[in-house]
Amino acid sequence: MTSPRTRIALQLTRGAFQLAVDVDFEARVTVIFGPSGSGKSTLFEAILGLHPADRAEFVLGGHQLPSDASGRALPLEKRGLGWLPQDLALFPHLDVAGNLRTGLGRAGPDGEIALRRAVEVLEIGALLQRRPRDLSGGERQRVALARALASGPRALLLDEPLASLDLPLRARVLPYLLRVRDEFEIPILYITHDPDEAILVGERVVVLDGGRVVASGAPREVLWSRAVLPLSEALGVENVLSARVSEVDSGSVRVQTPGGLRLQLPASLPLEPGDTVRLGLRAEDVLVAADAPGRISARNV
Repeated sequence: MTSPRTRIALQLTRGAFQLAVDVDFEARVTVIFGPSGSGKSTLFEAILGLHPADRAEFVLGGHQLPSDASGRALPLEKRGLGWLPQDLALFPHLDVAGNLRTGLGRAGPDGEIALRRAVEVLEIGALLQRRPRDLSGGERQRVALARALASGPRALLLDEPLASLDLPLRARVLPYLLRVRDEFEIPILYITHDPDEAILVGERVVVLDGGRVVASGAPREVLWSRAVLPLSEALGVENVLSARVSEVDSGSVRVQTPGGLRLQLPASLPLEPGDTVRLGLRAEDVLVAADAPGRISARNV
């Protein structure tokens, strides 16, 4: 199936900072990648209409963001976008069900259907009567994502959705993000400075540095390109391997890659035999030896 068109064309000045982006391609999930201060969040805020721009044109999923009769961009609440900010912005005085319903007014007649589907896919039915303060970090993340989906958006903007979570919680939340990607026919813009996420989630990556696009293309190709290599070294680009869990016991989880590589993982990960996993290995954590090493503490050799 052909991916829908995405076009992001923007010129924006905020004090001494200038953001200039002009990309046009076909993709369902676009990752906006780069270090802190590169302009990722500013780009999202411009798409949401929170910053006036010198020039702006946004086509997401084949649909151009609407303007009013005079050609001016519509305000945030009329743009039809689902937004997951870093702070989640759940209403503490409402239970989960109340939070989910705050966006139904924008969803139209299919709002209830969108709401039920979001609850089902993100598996939060048991949380509906609880308040945000009573939820874990991963549960809050899933509720905020469900609220964005329940508004019936024409596109979904996710601003570093895993950045605030520790490693075990990331392992629990990431599969839900992948389910949303695979089961909802909604174009997604996904901000991250984590190359693991860029490779696992995205079909296309746009790399920003200092407010400029330094590369764009398929994540596995772009993140190793000469243009991105200085950023990649600073951010810690990972080697990403697919594997299947072969054994789980009280002390470890053992997995095997299709090529026969056997690895041992921390036992705290919520995995079962037969599960498929993806592993990120940092380059600085890999050593090459000419002879078989002995008397070392490394789990994996």
